[in-house]
Amino acid sequence: MKVSSRRDFFRYMAMLGLVTWGVSPLLAKGTKEKTMYQDSPKDGKKCIDCLHFLPETNECKIVEGSISPDGWCVLYFKDPRKK
Repeated sequence: MKVSSRRDFFRYMAMLGLVTWGVSPLLAKGTKEKTMYQDSPKDGKKCIDCLHFLPETNECKIVEGSISPDGWCVLYFKDPRKK
């Protein structure tokens, strides 16, 4: 009986950890310095074409602060929905 209750406790804690980790959003954003952000395009690549750029607010999902649509950083990833 003692082993069973201990086993149940650890199962519960494991499930609680998985659920908590699975529903917690990742809110941390990188700084402009760490992502080597620049206000000008690089090799024709611009934030406006990036998957992470939010054009309604001129913000980025992964870089903090206001972002220029013509900017660029090392985390640039071409949005596959754009041609």
